Amino acid sequence: MNLQPGDINLAKQDDIARFGAAPYEYFEVLRREAPVFWNPPPEPQNPGYLPCPGFWVLSKYEDVALASKEHERFSAWENSVLWTDVRENPAELAAQRAGLLGMDPPQHTQFRRLIQPGLTPRKVADLVPFIREHAQEVVAELAGKDQVEFVFDVAAELPMILLCQLMGVPQHQRHEYMRLGNKAASFEYNPDFQNDILELYLFLDEVVKSLPGTQDDTMLSKYLHGEVDGRRLTRDEITQFFLTLSIAGHETTRNTTAHFVRLMDEHPDQKEHLLEDLDGKLPNAIEEVLRHSPPVMQFCRTATCDIELRGVTIPKAHKVYLSYVSANRDEEVFEDPNRFDIGRPNADLHLAFGTGPHFCLGASLARTQLQCVLGELYRKLPDIELAGPPTPMNSVWFNGIDAMALNVCPASSN
Repeated sequence: MNLQPGDINLAKQDDIARFGAAPYEYFEVLRREAPVFWNPPPEPQNPGYLPCPGFWVLSKYEDVALASKEHERFSAWENSVLWTDVRENPAELAAQRAGLLGMDPPQHTQFRRLIQPGLTPRKVADLVPFIREHAQEVVAELAGKDQVEFVFDVAAELPMILLCQLMGVPQHQRHEYMRLGNKAASFEYNPDFQNDILELYLFLDEVVKSLPGTQDDTMLSKYLHGEVDGRRLTRDEITQFFLTLSIAGHETTRNTTAHFVRLMDEHPDQKEHLLEDLDGKLPNAIEEVLRHSPPVMQFCRTATCDIELRGVTIPKAHKVYLSYVSANRDEEVFEDPNRFDIGRPNADLHLAFGTGPHFCLGASLARTQLQCVLGELYRKLPDIELAGPPTPMNSVWFNGIDAMALNVCPASSN
């Protein structure tokens, strides 16, 4: 495909859908010919949706990392981290700013400190028995089937079990919680997204109201009893914050789990290498999957002043699109970047978890989940295989998979 800068609009799902996945070929062109490139507003825009004002695409690793770290010039607070313009919608802007994704330091740092102690490597290590036990249950249930829809019936289970445990959502409500979170996450192409978000908000509000009066170890409780600038948070602030987490908190781990299985099926030589030393090679294999197929394509920032970058002026108040899928395949950082190689020595330099103030708070937890469930999966069912082509998620935000049927091959589990 002979592509030129501007041949696709990164805000149009139909344009991205032409590639069947993230448009890696297009980003390769941008990195080479237009590393700071203006993506105009999509036309036509859907009525009733928040408008997309257009944005400047950063496709180079160095530039994405720079914008992620320099919150003074590249703000998440100013106009949200989405590609939409929420400045003319005070309620939507306030909702975006209520979550960690929509904050800048020092506020972001203060809110982050409320739950960071519960996600330190030591605390995550304490969760390993719980995570491993449930990973074993998920895989054991899978082993009893001949074929399974992997994404939502398997890959989504462990992240949702753990998210409910950390937040204090009763486990018997986790499927309803996952259903609401998935509906709310489809805001890009769902005309009923406002009602879906409201439904999730009301669900979480009931959970917040049911929390005990004394503090426990759940993240919700830490927010309920914590203070920022000497004041307790309101119930609305707590619910809004966890609404954001509920949309993104399991999508990334679920999609990485699915991408891992897909890539091993597509690259049998790499799967063979993995199985030669599963425990030794699995951690770096996970990093390579995150580099090669990051679960989130992009977040945006807003320029707080005129910014000169690579000879291009990004005007104040313009949106800036940080492309993680492009940065993770930058030829100046990763040799032969389109090649999937679980032994890649610098795979962990990927930006799938971001960098700077917004580096993913749950990165250590996500890695632990992935090691537990994938280790269990390939120990018990090493011959799992795709039953057909996966169905990619139609999204300009998530680099995900909507459906992926697997042949379980239970005979190999003996």
